[in-house]
Amino acid sequence: MQKLEEFLEKIINYRYALKNGLIPVITITGINIGTLIAFSIITETVFQWPGMGSLFINAVYFVDIPIMSAYMIMVAFIFVMINFIVDITYYFIDPRIRLKEEKE
Repeated sequence: MQKLEEFLEKIINYRYALKNGLIPVITITGINIGTLIAFSIITETVFQWPGMGSLFINAVYFVDIPIMSAYMIMVAFIFVMINFIVDITYYFIDPRIRLKEEKE
């Protein structure tokens, strides 16, 4: 009987509590991934790796506005896509987050 109660407790924890606990984890993960991509400039500058960050730093140094604006638009687009993926993940994890049809 004790094993059955432990098994039922695990089922309850995984089915209900885990879904509610994943919402903040997914939020913070999405924010951290966006920040990681945006601040790759620092890593590429410190270790002198060729990439988008060093391209942006060179664009700032030579005042190349089209490259700077293209980089900023790309980073903003990545942030928007990551937030969109986070919102879609919310939809699948938490059944309370659903679009409700309007009643006439």
